[in-house]
Amino acid sequence: MRLVYTLLSPICCCSMEDGDDKKAAELTPAERNRALAALETTGRALASGGGWLGRHILAGGAFLGRRIAAAYRAIDPDVHRHLAQLPLLSYSLFCKRHEEIEPGEPDGFPPLVLVHGLGGNRGTFLLLGWYLWLVGRKRSYRIAFEPGQSIEEQAEALAAFVRDVLAATGEAQVEMVGHSLGGLVARLAVQEHGLAERVRTLVTMGAPHRGTYPARYANTAQIRALRPDSPLIRRLAGRPFPASVRAVCLWSQNDLFVLPPESAVLEGAEAVDMTPFTHYSYLLDPDGWNAVRRALEGGRA
Repeated sequence: MRLVYTLLSPICCCSMEDGDDKKAAELTPAERNRALAALETTGRALASGGGWLGRHILAGGAFLGRRIAAAYRAIDPDVHRHLAQLPLLSYSLFCKRHEEIEPGEPDGFPPLVLVHGLGGNRGTFLLLGWYLWLVGRKRSYRIAFEPGQSIEEQAEALAAFVRDVLAATGEAQVEMVGHSLGGLVARLAVQEHGLAERVRTLVTMGAPHRGTYPARYANTAQIRALRPDSPLIRRLAGRPFPASVRAVCLWSQNDLFVLPPESAVLEGAEAVDMTPFTHYSYLLDPDGWNAVRRALEGGRA
């Protein structure tokens, strides 16, 4: 405030009133000298004060930058990796929401049903689907859940979808791959919706089979069902997974959405450690695609 007063007071005391329609009076020599002196004083103050202000702005910016950099480095690197990969899933937006179930040409494998997770859609499996097609899996079918469905409703819809696939292809069994919540939905459909004899292999990727503690940070019905002590998780744990269905669980110690990480492994299933995968690496990393292929082929004679 003292600097502002110093800059403005000499000018203000010599200024003339605004709105005077008459020609401004001539300044006396003394008044002119005072105005020149005031202007020079203001200029010098601005010059010296501007340098002071500029130095302090630069120092403050450098300090703020160092604090931001330190805060960024203090964040777990796995958080950085998850956030960096999330925009890469934008490819999933360029996919039809629904697609007719076509019989397809037999390829020597059971039809493959792909089940997306929370917030996903049919496009979630676009890259993995292409990869599996190139290695011989010509018949893959991607379900699209309706917005607002509960986990129970999704399991019912998946069971109906599998029956439609079997009816269209004339096959007796399918194989399923589920990512994240999709893996839990597929398990629920097998255990409680009559698919035990219709599914040959279930492969899950980062699925919260035993619940996940991050689910405590949201309060929707779907998320609450993923808490470790939810009625759904307890009910599924109390019923053995059908021995007729081969289960393979891909999991990673770096998955921040399934905590503890071992919650992604279904009791009695084959566990494949994909560390250091993030929750999204299963969908984006060719090593993840290859792991799915190997898991599907592992039980084949």
